[in-house]
Amino acid sequence: MKPLKFTSEVCRVEGAMNPHGIPVPDEVAVALRKAGVKRLLVAINGYELRRGLQGSRAFGSHLVVGLSLLKEAGAALGDTVSVVVEPDPEPDAVDVCDEFLIVLEQDPEAKERWETLTAGKQRGIALHVNSGKREETRIKRALDIAMKLRTRTLYGD
Repeated sequence: MKPLKFTSEVCRVEGAMNPHGIPVPDEVAVALRKAGVKRLLVAINGYELRRGLQGSRAFGSHLVVGLSLLKEAGAALGDTVSVVVEPDPEPDAVDVCDEFLIVLEQDPEAKERWETLTAGKQRGIALHVNSGKREETRIKRALDIAMKLRTRTLYGD
């Protein structure tokens, strides 16, 4: 599948945990769903990241974005952005910060448990650790998650 390009306005997604979204035109969403694509490589104003296509009855198909991501892409709420989407060739890939990788290497029990988690669960945990702005925060979160992995006290255990 070739990359699909469109422009869209960054909007609020009412009732969502992350209230910022980029609406995806129906023809793009339909093409992606027909092709069975769930995970995407996305470029927003040239800023590249991985995302999943989200959907809701009230808002329709959209990409979830945070304020820090928007800032890095040079955009803000209400701005029109240029978007390019294509299927992610590695849909189970999880972006993990260096601090968390080091902690997992030093804690074999936590690493073993980490490797048993689904890609979705890993993405959620990695997002929590990666979103720390300071290195100290990311290290603290990584150590906390490693302990919870090792002791099986993660939320939902």
